[in-house]
Amino acid sequence: MWRVLFISFLTSFVSGGFGIAIPLILLNRNVSLTDIGIILSILPVVFLFVRIFLAALADQIGWSPIFLANWIALSSASIIYLTANSPLLFATGKILEGISASAYWAVSRTATYMLSPRREAGEATKVIATVTLGGALGNAITGFIMSKLNFNAAMILLIAASMLLIFPTVNLWSIGRRSGRISLKKALKSLDPRGRGEDFWHVSLIMGINSLSRYPLLTLILPIFMSNMMGYDYMDIGLTFMIYNIISALTVFTTLRISLNLARTLIQSIIYMAVCVSLPVIVKPSPILMAILMISLAFANGLGARFFETIIAMVSKDRKDTLSIDIGILHIPMRIVEFSSLILFSLLVERYGYILAFIIPGVAYTAFSTLSYFKIKRHGKVKPET
Repeated sequence: MWRVLFISFLTSFVSGGFGIAIPLILLNRNVSLTDIGIILSILPVVFLFVRIFLAALADQIGWSPIFLANWIALSSASIIYLTANSPLLFATGKILEGISASAYWAVSRTATYMLSPRREAGEATKVIATVTLGGALGNAITGFIMSKLNFNAAMILLIAASMLLIFPTVNLWSIGRRSGRISLKKALKSLDPRGRGEDFWHVSLIMGINSLSRYPLLTLILPIFMSNMMGYDYMDIGLTFMIYNIISALTVFTTLRISLNLARTLIQSIIYMAVCVSLPVIVKPSPILMAILMISLAFANGLGARFFETIIAMVSKDRKDTLSIDIGILHIPMRIVEFSSLILFSLLVERYGYILAFIIPGVAYTAFSTLSYFKIKRHGKVKPET
């Protein structure tokens, strides 16, 4: 499992760096907020289609070759961003970044489930915590370098980090490969929605609601809010997101064995909603108050990670022959929400300010937590696996 964790860390480190650098450098170059939202929305659009293709491919040739595609695309995106001097080139980088994300997420859970039988949800949650930690360091270090040096220096670091992915990727090559020829007929058959029950589609919808609660908030709204409304510089924003992700990751690791009960559901929902309501109405909160709000948000998000991974494992882990494609199909509503919400939320902020853009994620997180709890309770999975 250490190689999957290493790949997860490096991929999220680089992606976390992109997450801080790209919207802020576009804002610095006077690109409109709507245009920034459109550029950022390219990644989930690419993700929506490419992930399904790569997942179908992985179920035939194995998951380790797909990790190689992640390395190639992520390294290429880093180089494109370094040389980008127009919105079109940044959009090209987002396409490559979307291919990288598609490749990683097409097989990361598949690899985890295959390498950790009977511990699928727990090990997958550890991977999510590692992804979160990698993103935290990517956010902070990229923001620091942009503040102290420049954007190009930050991109050079991210290129170097993406190149390191080749070592764990090659090390896993023989473990996750499957022999046999690629069959288009088999791939198309695996996309047939029949044979996937009611629970499968319920979980898919819950995942979409989870995306609405987190993706536009963390990818677009919070970085722009901190820059425009609070006067934070690159380093301040990077450090803030580092704290957020570290607290979220630590919460995941320290609550793995705590039951997914009603009390946990209520706690994470109330905290997340309270922070989302508070952030846009507090006029320029002090650094201490901002830290408290972000730590609280991270704690609530960390509590929810186990719910998210448990409902995915619950409806997919036993479908070995179509595991990658099943997980990919589960994520389709989530990816639709991602790209559409970035455009919608950028328009909301430009026309109505930040209040709605914060309240909607709070309501969505409460809905995700509640629906996940009842779904897990129905399946008798409230107690974590040992």
